[in-house]
Amino acid sequence: MAVSREVGFGGDPALVGRAAELESLDAALATVLGGRCVVVEICGEAGLGKTRLLRELARRAADAGLLVRVGRATQYEQGVPFGLYAEVVEPVGVGPTDPGQPSVPAMVRSVLTQASHPGVALLLDDVHWADSASLELTEHLIVKPPLTPLLLAVTFRTASPPARLVNAIARLGAAATLIDLPPLDAASLDVLLAGVPRRRRELIMRASLGNPLYIQALSRLGDDELDGVAALAGRHDPVDVDCLTGSRRSVLAGLAAEITAQRLPVRQVAYIAAVVGDHTTIDLVRHVADLPMPVVTAAVDQLGRLGLLDADGGRLRYRHPLMRASAYALTGAAWRFEAHTRTADYLRGRRASRQLVAHHTERSARHGDETAVATLVDAGVAFAHEAPAQAARWLGTALRIMPDTGPDDERRAEVAMWYARALGRSGELVRSREVLQVLRRTGGPVRTRAETFSVAVARQLGDFAEAAATLGARLGRGGLDPADEAKLHVELAAVDAFREEPTSAVHHAQRALELLDERRSVLVAAARTLRALATLYLGDAESARDQLAEAVVAVDATSDADLRPYAEIVSPLALVEIQVGNLADADRHLTRARRILDGLGPTSASPYLLVMESLVHTRLGRLARAVLAAEEAQAAAERVGSTEMGAMAAAVRLRPVLWTAGPAAALAAVEPTTGTGCAVEPTAGLSGDRSGATVGPPRSRAWWRINRVELALTRAVAGDWGRCADLLTEPATPPSRHPPVLVARDVVTAVVAAGRGERTTAAEAGKRAEQRATAANLPYEIGLARFARAFTAYRMGVPDRATALAESAAASFATAGTPVEEAASHHLAGAAHLVAGRRAPGTAALDRAEAGYRASGAGWAVSVLDGHRAVGLTRSERPAVDAVLTAREREIAGLATTGLSNKEIAARLFLSPRTIESHLNRIFAKLQVHSRTAMARRLTDGARDHGSPV
Repeated sequence: MAVSREVGFGGDPALVGRAAELESLDAALATVLGGRCVVVEICGEAGLGKTRLLRELARRAADAGLLVRVGRATQYEQGVPFGLYAEVVEPVGVGPTDPGQPSVPAMVRSVLTQASHPGVALLLDDVHWADSASLELTEHLIVKPPLTPLLLAVTFRTASPPARLVNAIARLGAAATLIDLPPLDAASLDVLLAGVPRRRRELIMRASLGNPLYIQALSRLGDDELDGVAALAGRHDPVDVDCLTGSRRSVLAGLAAEITAQRLPVRQVAYIAAVVGDHTTIDLVRHVADLPMPVVTAAVDQLGRLGLLDADGGRLRYRHPLMRASAYALTGAAWRFEAHTRTADYLRGRRASRQLVAHHTERSARHGDETAVATLVDAGVAFAHEAPAQAARWLGTALRIMPDTGPDDERRAEVAMWYARALGRSGELVRSREVLQVLRRTGGPVRTRAETFSVAVARQLGDFAEAAATLGARLGRGGLDPADEAKLHVELAAVDAFREEPTSAVHHAQRALELLDERRSVLVAAARTLRALATLYLGDAESARDQLAEAVVAVDATSDADLRPYAEIVSPLALVEIQVGNLADADRHLTRARRILDGLGPTSASPYLLVMESLVHTRLGRLARAVLAAEEAQAAAERVGSTEMGAMAAAVRLRPVLWTAGPAAALAAVEPTTGTGCAVEPTAGLSGDRSGATVGPPRSRAWWRINRVELALTRAVAGDWGRCADLLTEPATPPSRHPPVLVARDVVTAVVAAGRGERTTAAEAGKRAEQRATAANLPYEIGLARFARAFTAYRMGVPDRATALAESAAASFATAGTPVEEAASHHLAGAAHLVAGRRAPGTAALDRAEAGYRASGAGWAVSVLDGHRAVGLTRSERPAVDAVLTAREREIAGLATTGLSNKEIAARLFLSPRTIESHLNRIFAKLQVHSRTAMARRLTDGARDHGSPV
C-alpha cells in the first residue's frame, strides 16, 4: 500500500481556522486577569481539535502568568474516582496512601487557593468520560468557585454532554464562554494541506468532513482507499451521522492497520499503553511486557515516530482517544485480564494511588485472591464518602470474590456494612436497605451499626415509621451508655418532628438533654433545636422562641470541626428561625453550614440544607437564588436517592417560580412531582416499600401539609378556586397545631372563598388567621392574614377597607423583612385606590410595588402589575389594549381568540408552542384574565376584571 505522509502526527497539528475561538479564549483570560472567575465550555465532535485548543489555552494562560493545572478523563478509566483530577492534585505533595491524607476535593481547592499567581487556569479535557465523583466536584467548583480568580475550562463531545455540568454552566449566563467547534472550512483546509497534490487534497478534504484529526489519519491512506471514503462522504450531507461514522471507521481501520504492521514488541507496547491508560510509564510497560528495557524504549520511539504516542513527563500517552481506541480494540479479553493483573502488581509494589490499584485489581480479580480482596476493601473504605458509587462497586466485587465461611463471618459482615454505606451514599437506597436487613439479623457490633444506618436510609426514603420502629427497638434492648442513648433519643426526636408527632419529639429531645452534659455541645445543640421545632408544632410559639435562643447559643458555641458530622442539624434550626421570623440568623447559620461542607462536596445533608436555603432566599426576596437553591436541592436529592428530600425541594420551589414566572410555570414544574390528590392520608406513606415508584408528595406529615398549602396558594393565584379548595381539605389525622401552617391554610381559604364570592367564609377565615398570627406574635403571618382580609374586601367591592388592610399588611411584611410580600401588599393597596377613583395614591402604591418586585426579581408579578395599571383605571381613563400589549402579544392574542391551538399558532408564526404558551401567560397577566374566553371579552369590550392583582 502506498502511504502518503503529507500531514504528519509529530508535534501539535497546525491551529488554523480558529481565530474566533482564540479571540474568545483571550477574552476569558482577560476576565481572570481582571480578578474574576470565568468558565469556558468547548464542545465538538471527536477530532475537531478540542484538546488542541485546550493546549493553546494552557500556553496562553501560562504566558499570562496564571498557574495552569490540567486534568483529563479517559474512556476506559471511568470507574476511577476523581480520575479527572489525578494530575491536578499531584503537585500537592501528599502521598496517595499516606495516613491523614486530605480528601481529593480539599486537595483540589488547596491547589486552586494557595497559588501565588494572579489566577489559576484549571483545564479539564474530555469530561464526557469523567467519573461521577469528578463531575460532582467540577459542578461544585462551577457553582461555588474559590476566592482565587479562576478560569475553569471543560471540553466534551457534542454527542455526549455531561448534563449536570452543562446545566450548571448555562446558569452562569454571561460569566461563561461557550465555544462550539465547527468543522474547518475550505480555506482552512487549504492551509492545512498546503503542498499536497491537488487531486489528493480534494479527496482528503471530501473524506475528512473538515475534521483535522481525520485529515491527518486519512493522509496515511492510498489514493484508491481515499477515493472510496470520499465517495461515501459525497453521498451525504456533511453532518450526516452515517457519513461521520463511515469516516471514523475508516480512520480507525487505518490506525489499526498501522499498528498491526509493526514488529511484535512495538505492537505489545501499543497494546499495553492502550489498556493501562494515561498512567503508563516506560518502566511499567517493561514490567507488563517482560521485555528488556532497550527493546521497550525502541518500541516507544517507533510509536512516537508514527505519531501515535507522546512521552509526556515520563508518561506514555496516545495523542488522541481514537488512536487509543484503535489499539485497544486489537486486544483480547484474556490478554487484557493478564495485563491488568501485572499492572496491579506493579502499581501495588510502588504504593500508587488506591484508586488506580483498585481499578486494575477489579478488572483482574479472581475468587479467593486475598490480595485483591484487601486492595478492593481498602479502596472502598477510603472512598466510601468521597466517591460512594465507585466504592460500592469495589466493595461489591470484594464480597463476590471473598470466600464465604458462613453467617458468623465477622470480616465479611464488616465489608458488607461498608458496602451498604456506600450504596446508601451513592443513592442506591433500596439496595442498601436490602443489605442492611441481612446484617440486622446478625449479632455483634455490626448489627448495631446496621440499625443506625437503616434509620438514615429510611429517613431519606421517607419511611419514618420504619425509622421510629428501628430506633425504638434499639432503645428497648437497653445496655447503652448515656451518650449513645442520648444519640438515639435525638434521632427519635428528629423522626417524630418529620412525622408531626410533637409531643413525642419533645419527650425524646428532653430525655437526650437529661442524659448529656455540656461537653457534648453538638448533641446538646441538636436536642435543643429539635425541642424548639416540636414546641412550635405544638402551637407554643413563645416557648419555642425561648428554646430556640438556647439552641442558637449551643450551635454557635460548637466548633466547625465538631459541627461537620452533624451539619444537617442546621436545617431544622433554620426552619424554626424562618418560621418565627429570625431570617438573619437563619441566613447566617445556613451560610456557615454551606461553608463547612464546601470542602467535602455533596453529602447526604446537602438536600435538606438547600431546601432551607431556598426558603430563606424566598422570604428575603432573593428569588433567583431561591429557584437555584431549590433546583440544586432536587439534584442533590436525586444524587443520594432521596425521594423525600426531592419532594420537599419541589414544594419550596413553587413560591419563587410563582413570583418569577407565574402560576402556569410553577404548576407545570411541580405537579408531576407533587401529585394532585386531594385528601390522601400522609400516614399511608410513612412506611413500606417505595422502590420503583415515581416521586410523590412528601411523606413527612409536616412537609405534606406545607406542600399542600403551597400548591393551593399557586392554584389560588391561577384562579382555580375549585381544585384549590380541595387541596385544603384535611384528612382524618390529628389536626395540626403549627401556627405558620394554620395561618397559611386560613389565608388561602379566605382567598379562595373571596374568589368564589363566599363573603362570610372569606371573612371568617381571614379573621381566624389574624387571631392565630397575633396570638403567636408572628409578623409575617400577621401580614399574610391582613393581606387575605384586604383581598376579601377588594373582591367584595369595599376598596376603602381593602386599602387600609393592605397598607397594614405592607407594614407587617416590612417588619418581617419580606420584600416580595410587602410589594404585593402595596400592589393590592394601589389596585384598591384605583378602583375607588383615587388615581394619585393608587399610582404611588403601584410604583412602590413595582420597585419591590423588580428589586426581588419577581418578573411575573411586574407583568401583572403592568396590566393592573391599565385595567384598574376608570373606563374613560383606561388606555386601549394596544397600549398594554406589545405588537407580538396583540398578534398572538388575536389568533388565540379565533380558536387556534398553541401548536397551530406556533406553526403560523414560525415559533415554538412553548414560546406561544409563554406569550399567552404574559397576556393573561397583563389583562388580568385566566382563560381565552375572558381574554376575548377583554379584547372586544374592555370589561373590568376585579381579579387578584397578584
